[in-house]
Amino acid sequence: MDEVNVGALDMFVRFLIGMALFSLATLLTGNWRWLALLGFVPLLTAAYRFCPLWAALGVCTCEEQRRLRAARAGH
Repeated sequence: MDEVNVGALDMFVRFLIGMALFSLATLLTGNWRWLALLGFVPLLTAAYRFCPLWAALGVCTCEEQRRLRAARAGH
């Protein structure tokens, strides 16, 4: 996947949120433990540095990609 739309700070925040959701598995009981599996979403988007929702909305927090888009638009 060549497209990157998740920047460094965004990636770090997504990692923290994903780990926090995973830690809920130790705190929650019963069927609520399944909520911890939602931690996969921010962890995977942080690992691949690509968020499909943000791609659909045209959002990009990656500085390198912004510079490339600006350079392409200028030519």
